Amino acid sequence: MANLRVAMVTPWGRHVRCGIRAYSEKLARALAAQGAEVYVVRWPRFGHMTPEIAARVAESVPADRVDLVHVQHEYGLFRGTERAFYRALREHGLPVVTTMHTTGVPGKWALDRFILAESDAVVVHNRWCLELLGQPGKARVIPHGCEPREPMPRREARRRLGLPEDAPLVGYVGFISPVKGLEDLVEAVRVIRAALLVGGGWHVGPGTDYIARLKARALERLPGRVQFLGYVPDEQLPAVYGAVDVVAYPSRFMSESGALLMALSFGRAVVARDLPPVREKAEQGALWTFRTPEELAAKLARLLEDGDARAALERAAKAYAERNSWPRVAEMHIRLYEDVLSR
Repeated sequence: MANLRVAMVTPWGRHVRCGIRAYSEKLARALAAQGAEVYVVRWPRFGHMTPEIAARVAESVPADRVDLVHVQHEYGLFRGTERAFYRALREHGLPVVTTMHTTGVPGKWALDRFILAESDAVVVHNRWCLELLGQPGKARVIPHGCEPREPMPRREARRRLGLPEDAPLVGYVGFISPVKGLEDLVEAVRVIRAALLVGGGWHVGPGTDYIARLKARALERLPGRVQFLGYVPDEQLPAVYGAVDVVAYPSRFMSESGALLMALSFGRAVVARDLPPVREKAEQGALWTFRTPEELAAKLARLLEDGDARAALERAAKAYAERNSWPRVAEMHIRLYEDVLSR
């Protein structure tokens, strides 16, 4: 469809530390490369949130300049203002597509049904989220996009970060909170011959009380073998992923993980907890899974010791990223938009 015009409601701005902001910017650029016009309607990421503010965001959609509205939804973004937002949005009379970045959280099922009812189509990132919604007619799977990138050469990356050139190194890059399960990663690294590099922080500020406690625990359990980098901006990612030998994601819950997909995009060997969204990628050979800290330690040790196994997993990670690159994901969105508008 020529001159497709989309209003995207999402957090925005390079200064905003937010996975959905990063996702939306990459999707918007990919859609523009396909010829679509994307108008960003900024959703306030932090600070006080009320139904009145949500309604004002909906009212600010440039209805006279767009064909449809694409909402990037997550419970923590909207904070209970969904009903006010969607009711105001419907006043424009435009088709609405909603990407639900999280679904099926206990206590949120009625809200999920409301969003389904208020949207002409819903996007989720994997089969598990689709099953949780139970609405295959209105919802469809469009994978979270990947941006295949080359890591910095290992020796150069380690020099830049001030790391030993030859030490086996396990990495984690992403936001840090209790649900990320980093205590299990610390315990796994403790029993193998490796060091740990942790890149990440919180959405605002230099850290949290939890991050301070995690650092103290890691320094106690891994004396001289752990380094925390803090929040890693995009331009430093090639160095961080070039420095590490394997990457671990021990999250205890996820609907999807942009951080994990970033590791695959850099062609890193990944070991992640055996959760439904992770299992779907493991079925494609893109990563390995684990269930216990002991299994995590064993698999990390094997990948660090077996260069052939690690290289095979790195090739599989790159292949996954190519199959789910942002240009392909943008094409899937455009087909969805055209389907919605044809109805």
